[in-house]
Amino acid sequence: MSSQFYKSREDLFLFLEENSKRFFQLIIATIFLFSVIRVIEYFFISYLHNLPVNSLHLAASGIFYDIVFLLEICGYAVIPFFIISYFKPNFASIIFFVISILALLCNLLLVFYYSKSLVPLGADLFGYSVQEIIHTVQASGAINLVLILVLILFVSVVVVVFRFSRKIPLPKFLLYFLFASLFIAAFFCEEVTPKEKEYKTDLEFYTVINKLQFFCGKAIPYLFDDEEEFIEGNYFIDEKSEGQNSFVYVDKNYPFMRLDSSQNVLGNFFTTSKELPNFVFIIIESLGRSFSSDGAVDGSFTPFLDSLARKSLYWKNFLSTSGRTFAVFSSLFGSLPFGEEGFLDFGEKMPQHFSFISFLKQLGYRTSFFHGGDVHFDNMDVFFKKQNIDFILNDKNFGTGYKKMPAKSEGFSWGYGDKELFKRSMEIINTEKRNPRIDVYLTLSMHDPFLVNGQGIYKNKVREQLQSLPLTVQQKAEYEKYFDMYETVMYTDDALKEFFAEYSKRNDFQNTIFIITGDHRMPEIPVKTKLDRFHVPFLIYSPMLKRREAFASVSTHFDVLPSLIAFLRENYKIETPKYVTWLGSGLDTMSYFRNIHSAPLMRNKNELLDYLDQNYFLADKKVYEVFDNLVTSKIKDDAVQSSVQNNFDEFKMKNAVMIRTKKLLPDSLLQFKTTRGK
Repeated sequence: MSSQFYKSREDLFLFLEENSKRFFQLIIATIFLFSVIRVIEYFFISYLHNLPVNSLHLAASGIFYDIVFLLEICGYAVIPFFIISYFKPNFASIIFFVISILALLCNLLLVFYYSKSLVPLGADLFGYSVQEIIHTVQASGAINLVLILVLILFVSVVVVVFRFSRKIPLPKFLLYFLFASLFIAAFFCEEVTPKEKEYKTDLEFYTVINKLQFFCGKAIPYLFDDEEEFIEGNYFIDEKSEGQNSFVYVDKNYPFMRLDSSQNVLGNFFTTSKELPNFVFIIIESLGRSFSSDGAVDGSFTPFLDSLARKSLYWKNFLSTSGRTFAVFSSLFGSLPFGEEGFLDFGEKMPQHFSFISFLKQLGYRTSFFHGGDVHFDNMDVFFKKQNIDFILNDKNFGTGYKKMPAKSEGFSWGYGDKELFKRSMEIINTEKRNPRIDVYLTLSMHDPFLVNGQGIYKNKVREQLQSLPLTVQQKAEYEKYFDMYETVMYTDDALKEFFAEYSKRNDFQNTIFIITGDHRMPEIPVKTKLDRFHVPFLIYSPMLKRREAFASVSTHFDVLPSLIAFLRENYKIETPKYVTWLGSGLDTMSYFRNIHSAPLMRNKNELLDYLDQNYFLADKKVYEVFDNLVTSKIKDDAVQSSVQNNFDEFKMKNAVMIRTKKLLPDSLLQFKTTRGK
């Protein structure tokens, strides 16, 4: 063996040793900084929210999972690092540093996002346009001087830590140990990754999981996985089940097309006349059942709405169809499928469809949509224009003399508060003589950053309300963390009270039907169960009601349209379409608890993970039995899971066909024109 060859081999070993040492010094520095973020996260989130009693243990285990996550990533970087180091010794370290600092900043920003809603950011980010993201960030005040200073300070700390990382002593035996750890993490990481099913609640899982890891776990499959392939053919079946929920599908080319079988469950509750009724829909931003109405688990903060519910048809076990606003209009007025990221996300390419608004438009109704913010957000304006709506009120044409909601330090506001919205709408309505009419409201005040005009008044009201609740001193302290949210709840409740006082002065008040619900449950107040995020109040109030009634049976936003159409058909002799594409079968008016419905639920844009099927709820491939008050209990029953999963898969197959064809009904059926009989 020549001396030259021996010298080359010696150089190679030296190269490997030195670069291995530098590689692991960088890894150790990165792990240390991720651990610092984990500590910041724990104390920051604990200050803002009520964490599980075992949160300290969860956060500590989270550091361990962070280490495994980072070792897994670094395992893929070993070979590229050594190759680059061979040609450019310092360049590999620079690349590692740049990637690390970007990952650290992303993780820190994701922690700040999580602190707002207690739901980590996932692939739902890609369901919004850049303008909508900027709009949301500006309104929430997330980017402010304090955050910028924190980021600058953190970057400075990162630079210092990486600079001094060269001083970390790494003897050979420790290098061997670290290489072994890297190998184990890279190839066996799935065995030591936190799994949602191992935790009692979402909040426990979210406390443990690294926010960057969660985001990557959702975003990468969404961006790079191939679309699911479905076998086309006779994939639909006639659904035969108890009560109302019996569908007969008629054309596999239009998989949601079926015969209308909705029953007139509302008719007997109303006194009707020859004059068509007015409809007022009030969709309240973030109104959840857990803090509204009698029996609310967190205590009710809506005294006026509660009093109205006692004079109404009221459903206590009612569900929105999404965890955000994006699906409320398509579900409530069209009982429409989601598409890929919500039906409204189709934009101008929205499949032609039948809706309650367009139906009433044919009957000569004056149609209006009132909102104090940006109506182009989530393509709301596109949807309503597709209904040929007569008028849309928004922050651009609101008029003078009205004050917007308070802004964060950046001076950006979501728009006009609920009191201003109702007052301005009444000014407009009172100048219009045309009847009948349908007016749709979407409120805005119960939204991050939870700032309203006259907030001090509602701070006192929340304190008074808390005094009336049977709470311990510790529980009252926990409520303090959500004071601003409850203040906006009581503000909106006050706005409703003023609105009804004003509307009752109108001559047509006696012939008006009011429908009030939440678009979804407020996510910033921790949810109790996976179904809780969809649990919203729903009531129908009208002076035309013969009696009030409370129902314990389950219904969803999908079920509203079928029942209203059946009501008009039977009570007012309105001709209605024979073929429909509704996901809902109609409101269930049983006083005892039951669920005869099946419905997909979309918690976030592009996250179709939940399915309600009678008394069972499928979430993240786990099955829960559903009880009164929408309490859930996880069960292990392979037959039930298979049945529910099959029904969910069937819906997804139909939905995929609709996404591809962008058609719900044949053109001939879309030409349906309604008339009123004598």
